Amino acid sequence: MHALSTWPDELAFHDADPRRRVSAELDLGATWRWGGSNDAWRMAWLRDTGELYVCRADGYDGSCTDVQVLAVVRREADLDRMLDGWRDRRTDPDGLSWVLGRVSPLAVAV
Repeated sequence: MHALSTWPDELAFHDADPRRRVSAELDLGATWRWGGSNDAWRMAWLRDTGELYVCRADGYDGSCTDVQVLAVVRREADLDRMLDGWRDRRTDPDGLSWVLGRVSPLAVAV
């Protein structure tokens, strides 16, 4: 995965930038997968930071590890255009590759 930044878990992710704790979050589902893996990943976008991130969904308690920021997208309208069709892809066996193909050109535009 081509992440801009990574953290071991959500606690470390939130500690690194206090805005993340209080930001409104757009939940993009917790059923994302990489091809050949059964691990489920949760994807979300934080309004205050513009960060589109994924984290490995570790269980029913909602905890996540392996937090990875994929891109910084400042406006929700831009995110909507970039990920148009995401609801149909979130259960694909390799849906995260689809996401990376959509965000990779923007990942460097912080």
